[in-house]
Amino acid sequence: MRAVIPNDMGEILKAAEIRAICCNGRTAYGIYTASCEPLTGIKAVLLPSTSPANAAWSTERLTEAWRIILRE
Repeated sequence: MRAVIPNDMGEILKAAEIRAICCNGRTAYGIYTASCEPLTGIKAVLLPSTSPANAAWSTERLTEAWRIILRE
């Protein structure tokens, strides 16, 4: 990805009860931490990618890793 332009999440964060921001994979996490976190001040949770390119993870392992959303 090139020339990333972060979304303005200010209005959403003011209006909604956001308790966590989760990123689907390292690329999304890297973009968020570099471009969005400085604007939001909210640290993100890194989740494993659900992309077919991440075939090393079984569905069961992905499901377990993503359960953190229920706790957040």
